[in-house]
Order: sequence, then structure tokens, then C-alpha cells
Amino acid sequence: MNKVTYFRAKLRVAQILDGTVFLTLSALVVYTVSRHEPWADEADTWLEVRDLRLFHILFKELRYDGHLPLWHSTVWIGMHILHLPYARFGYLGAAIALAGLAVLLFLAPFPRPLRYAIAASFFPLYQYAAVARPYVFVPLLAFLSAHFYRQSLPRIVPFAVAAALLIQDSSYAAVMGVTFAFFYGLQLLQKWQELPGSDRKKVMLAGSLVLLSIVFAVVVLFPPADSSLMVSAVEKTFRRHLELYSEGLVGAFADTALVAIPFLVLAAIWAYQRGVLLLLVASVGGTAFVYGFVQGFGHHQGIMTISMVMVAWAGWPSAKEAKYRGPAHTVQLSFVTAMTILFAWQCTWSYAAIRNDWAGPYSGAKDAAAYLKSVHADELGCSGYKFWAVAVQPYFGRNLFLNYGGQTAPARYHFSIDFERRANLATDWEMQNGPPFIVVAPPGMSLEQAHPIIRELSSWNYVLVHSSDGGLFFKNRSDHSLYLIFEKIDFALSRPGR
Repeated sequence: MNKVTYFRAKLRVAQILDGTVFLTLSALVVYTVSRHEPWADEADTWLEVRDLRLFHILFKELRYDGHLPLWHSTVWIGMHILHLPYARFGYLGAAIALAGLAVLLFLAPFPRPLRYAIAASFFPLYQYAAVARPYVFVPLLAFLSAHFYRQSLPRIVPFAVAAALLIQDSSYAAVMGVTFAFFYGLQLLQKWQELPGSDRKKVMLAGSLVLLSIVFAVVVLFPPADSSLMVSAVEKTFRRHLELYSEGLVGAFADTALVAIPFLVLAAIWAYQRGVLLLLVASVGGTAFVYGFVQGFGHHQGIMTISMVMVAWAGWPSAKEAKYRGPAHTVQLSFVTAMTILFAWQCTWSYAAIRNDWAGPYSGAKDAAAYLKSVHADELGCSGYKFWAVAVQPYFGRNLFLNYGGQTAPARYHFSIDFERRANLATDWEMQNGPPFIVVAPPGMSLEQAHPIIRELSSWNYVLVHSSDGGLFFKNRSDHSLYLIFEKIDFALSRPGR
């Protein structure tokens, strides 16, 4: 066998292996979505798109949510054009996530073991695939941006499109998109005088796309004075912000500082040698800043993970550069090894979360909604308290909760100060004169931990009649997703057979 035939056969085997890995991971994601019950964050987007006009969502509602419009617009297309029901909602996010995995597996410059480890790790395979949130777009758009970033000027317009869309995903993704566009622009600025007219036109077109995306993002996200999310962020102490900042950086990679900090130091050394240190600091550090100083929850940590992959992709040595031996090669080999081990470890998180999602409900909302339907709570009167209660709403054709405004009002949760007051447990008088049924969804509480709430509602003439629990599966652990349904004692006693 000559060398040409040998290398062709070797390439064919590698391509078959890549395809097999992709199909296996795709089947895993699709089956997991079929077993997954949406939780409050997923439900709230669905309800906004169902009950509000698109223009109102883009220019009124999103500034309260802290989101940008890419995901909501996609859900709008899925709902109003493709007519996807709520039960098929998750497949929309899965399709986008699988496109991101395809870009990673077939286009990334990394060695195959590293590519496979990243693709099978927790955030790309589960958190940003099975859970239908705006972040399903982040791997796809981040990987495409990094791919075109490496190809420089010939692919500047595709890069600008990917970066502009990335900016429209979320505040986290906006940091990544703006950062990459800025450093891309700096490179071009240094050789602007040498560029021919046709290339200058492409640069100006690309710059315009990114600039328009930034302006639109600012218009959409500009926070109103009564935003409860911004009030919550402002009320945190500086020390708490720093704690969250550190928590985000550590949790994105290993959940222990003893592993995460040495890895980040190694990544910084590698980035310095590859000339992308400032890109690393701005992109990964910038997303960590949003986590710590604006609004960060555990499921946001993966944005920093994807950002690290994006920077590594952009700065990865070419095949020609990889042939050189010396100190830089040692650092490269150390970085490859560390990333492969780190993402291989994160695959254990994928296994745990997927196994748990197959075994039990992610959220107790579906079961709670079934009970409420069985007692005709939508006809008799019901209120819902705490944000997670919103997850029962998509199972009804109209707004179920009286304290959300009643049947003619939108069913989504509105993050304003006044709405949050009404969606938390109300005053004694309001509760004593409340509807026959109420739903309380205390975040992260088990039934045993919720006993103070049960006792409090008992004093307001309500009795617990049903509870539904689920597990918000995150990494190798889960948190309670509890739904408590109370019935007014006087009403219960007046019903036949009670």
C-alpha cells in the first residue's frame, strides 16, 4: 500500500469514527429530551411567546428577563410557524445543540480525544442540549465564531454573522461575541493601509453587522427602574459579588479550586505563548464578571467553559506550528493533556445528570399540573407563589393564577418589583381571603424543609393536599424542584365526598 492510499484509508476511518461519535451523542440527547420535564425557566419563555406579541417581547419584556432575543425569536418560529406543542419544545433546543456538536466534532482543530471529551462533557451534551434555554445556541455560535476567526480576512463576513448572533443570545454570550469582534478588529486595524478596496468593503460590512448587533442588544437589555433582577444584583455586597465571581470560574471547570486554579494558570501560560492571553482574560474573565456581578446561577457556569474552548480554538497551533519542538511544545502538550483530563472528568457529570433525568422527573411541575386539572383548579380559582410555580402554567391553555392577573392576563412570570411582590406569599388578609387552591414552589426545598411554609398556610386556613417533587439535575448532584398544592379548608369541607 503506497502512502497516498494509506493516508486516504486512515482519513476515511477517522471520518467514520467522527460520524459514529456524533450519531451516538445525538441519539443520547434526543432520548434524554424525550424523558425530560421542562422546569420554570423553560416554561417562562414558552409562556411569553404564547401570550405576548413578538414586538412586546423584544422591546418590553426582555429587559426585565435580562435576555436577548435570539432564543425567544426561535421559539416564536417553532410555536407560530412550525406549530410545535409544549411537549415537543425541547427538541427545538436539541436540534440547535446537535448542530453545535457537529461543528465541534467535524471542524475543531483539537486532537480527536479532546474533541470527543468536550462533546461528551456536561454542558454541551446535557445542560445546553436537553434543557431548552437560550444557552443551546452558545456552543454552536461560539464554535463557528472561533472557526471563522482562525481563517481571518477571507471569512470575515461569516465570522461577523456568527459573532452578531452570539451577541443576541444572552448577556454572557454578548461578552464573548464583542470580545472576539474587538480583537479581530484590532488585528485588521494594524494592516488597514495594506488592504485592497474589496477587502476594506468586507471589513466595513462585517463591522456594521457587529455594531448593529451591539446597539440592538443595548436597546433590548437597557434595564427599567422597576427590574427586580437589577435590584437583586445591586443589593449584593461587593464581597458576595467576588464570591460569586470565584464560584463561577471554579465551577466552570472542576468544582474545586485545587484543580480549577492550576488549570487556569496553565491556560494563561499557554494563551500568552500563543498570543491570545488578552482574549482569554477578556472572554473568560468577562463572562465570569457577568456571573459574579450581574446574575449568576450554577447552570450559567458552562458559558465560561465554552468560552475557554472558544479561545483555545482561536489560538490553537496550525499543523505546521505543531511540528516545532521546544518549551512551547511542552506547554502545548501539557495544556492538551490537562484539557482532555478535565473534560473527561466532566463526562462523569453528563453520565450522572442523564441517568438521573431518565430515572425520575427533572421538575415536579407536570405532576402538579395533572393534579390541579383533576380538581378543576383552573375553573374554581388558584394562585401561584414563588417563581418556579410558573412551570405548571404551560399545561393550561390560559393563565391559571389569579395573582398573575387572572385568565385574561399573560401567564408568564414578570420580573418587576410589583409582580414579584404579588408572586410571593401575600399578606394575612390576602391569604385568608384567597382562592380555593394555591400552588407554592419553594426553590431548592425538600418536603421536610418546607414544613414552616405548611404550618404558616395552615394558620391561614389552608391544608396541603398534594406535593410533587423533582430533581434539578446539575453535574453529579440534584436539587429539589418541589410543588406544594394547598386547598382552603372551608372549601374542601364543603365539597361532596370530602
